[in-house]
Amino acid sequence: MKKTLKKILSLSLALVMAFGCCGFVLASAEQVTPVIVVSGMNCFPLYSAETGEQVYPPSTDRIMSVVKTAVPALIKFLPSKDWQTLGDDLFEEVYTELFDIISFGDDAESLYSLYTDLFPESVDHYPETLLNEDADEDEVGLIRTAADAVGAENVYFFNYDWRKSPMDHADDLKAYIENVKKERNADQVMIIASSMGGAVTNAFLAKYGSGDLKKIVYAMTAFQGVDCVGELFCRNLEINTDYLLDYLFAFQKGKLDMQILMALLQTGVELAPQVRDFVDAFITGTLDNLGDRAYNEIMAKSFGTLPGLWAMVPADYYANAKQTLFEEGLPKALEAKTDSYYAAQTHAQNMMNTAIEKGTDIYLFSSYGYLPAPFSDKAREQSDCLIETSRSSGGAVTALWGETLGGRDYQAVGTACAEASHHHVSNDGIVDASTCMFPEQTWFFKYNRHVGVPYGSDTGKLLSWLLSADSYVTVYSDERYPQFMSLNRITGKCTSLTGSEIRTGILDQDAGFFVRLLIILQTLFSTIIKLLGL
Repeated sequence: MKKTLKKILSLSLALVMAFGCCGFVLASAEQVTPVIVVSGMNCFPLYSAETGEQVYPPSTDRIMSVVKTAVPALIKFLPSKDWQTLGDDLFEEVYTELFDIISFGDDAESLYSLYTDLFPESVDHYPETLLNEDADEDEVGLIRTAADAVGAENVYFFNYDWRKSPMDHADDLKAYIENVKKERNADQVMIIASSMGGAVTNAFLAKYGSGDLKKIVYAMTAFQGVDCVGELFCRNLEINTDYLLDYLFAFQKGKLDMQILMALLQTGVELAPQVRDFVDAFITGTLDNLGDRAYNEIMAKSFGTLPGLWAMVPADYYANAKQTLFEEGLPKALEAKTDSYYAAQTHAQNMMNTAIEKGTDIYLFSSYGYLPAPFSDKAREQSDCLIETSRSSGGAVTALWGETLGGRDYQAVGTACAEASHHHVSNDGIVDASTCMFPEQTWFFKYNRHVGVPYGSDTGKLLSWLLSADSYVTVYSDERYPQFMSLNRITGKCTSLTGSEIRTGILDQDAGFFVRLLIILQTLFSTIIKLLGL
């Protein structure tokens, strides 16, 4: 009897322990919420479904075809100054070779059958593409950071054809989320939205709410549009040679050869002002004489037909853009799609507030210290090289590039923060975050280029911390991650720019020949360090 009782007790204990271990394993699995990185615009190329050829960005052959046409046309133009003939010689070739292939028709559908790379499985199934150790920025940097935080088997990458409306992508994202939840046995997912991915994420919120989402990190996104696109769609085209060269220098990121070329061009223009005058005169002449034709024969027929690009038009530009870009108004099918996303964009703060109230943690990354695309009179706004800081942050006030907000006497415009002691102005005097939608959950990085959350950097560590945080945190929750930071791109370290003492007269990192030389040397040293594996 005793032996039998012992066996029963032993068996019972074994069963309890077995089920306890299973419960522990299941509980551990449930604690890992999968992460979906939502890509930005043109993260992967577009291909022709008919031929498999990459069609956008244009191939070298297509670009060279245009160059072969442009050079003789410009040679013929220089003595004649016949602008209209120049337009006749160039515009049809440019549209046909470069932009016709991506255009949509009046039905708001693609004229040609194109596709892009999709990634239905977790990122560990695509190690060479999505976990490439040689890539540490952009979406791959975000993916690698998330993979370290939650495991590559729990990270997914949602890519899409950027030409289409975010409202259409919202349906695909919903199906993608459901598949991830099923595959990982999860109730919710976390989203890292990159660039245009912010618009796709907010389209999802508009259509499906936030019940599926535990956290959202907006990594320098265009959920409020991009001023540059708004200006272009309103036919406000203006190009400044100095700003253009500064922009191209910064935009080259770590491409040492291109940065050297841009630095030499900048220095050449500074030493020979007559060169700048010639280029400025040519640009002004082109816009004055051929601007309308360029819009009608290229812009309106290509980019103007794409619902995805219309989603990048900020709400305060939208009505004017609709009246301006097309002389006869938007095609009805396109207008229906653009109106749909416009409604989502204008209600972004309400949607995001509702998501927070229902338990979704929302964080924003924004960046400054660079010029935006220099094609309008907005060219001196603070940006991350593409999206203006005021847009990616949800409403920050910023100084013009190369200036400050007003020195030590500057007072914050206003605050949504309940704590009066909180100071939401960067101590370099450039950014006032007190006007943001979410000043307590918005971080700013100086000299951190678009979607540049470099893998292994302090910005990447902040992202990991946010993904793993057990509670809703703020810019005051951890002294390692203050609201304002400056990124050293060589070391990956961030220096605090948070504090009440506003510094003035700070030299912009990209201003002047000697600073450009310093950046080139930094890039060179960074390359050597990477090659040596230090």
